[in-house]
Amino acid sequence: MIFRRSGVLALIAGLSFAGVSASHAQSFGGIAQGAEQGALQSVTGSSGGTSGLLGSLGVPSLSSASSGNIAGLLGYCVQNDLVSNVSSAKSTLNTLTGKSDVTSDASYASGQQGLLQLADGNQLSLSSLKAAVRKKVCKAVTSKASSLL
Repeated sequence: MIFRRSGVLALIAGLSFAGVSASHAQSFGGIAQGAEQGALQSVTGSSGGTSGLLGSLGVPSLSSASSGNIAGLLGYCVQNDLVSNVSSAKSTLNTLTGKSDVTSDASYASGQQGLLQLADGNQLSLSSLKAAVRKKVCKAVTSKASSLL
């Protein structure tokens, strides 16, 4: 994505030196923005209703995450103040971690580090996401964790 952006910027700069007016150069900025968004969509798989790594709302699917990973992620979310109702989230977390199969799950420790285990075996680090997306993910994690009780 960085290469595309710099390539498009080089194209704009080249056209500017070639005598293209500022208004035309600005319209190329829209092309650059569209190219950047297209590149992002190809990475995330989030174009018009299809779901990839990140769904259309920018939140990854939690359907394949184990209960241990969800509990670990909830702990991460609570610890990093990413939940709106801390007392409810802590209560849910305490109930989940009271189950032996949850804390013995290998992905529980990954979740505590903010790593979501994906269906394809890869991990998504919540810390790599923008703050607003992290909060959305934590909201979804809280909801998923509540459904596991």
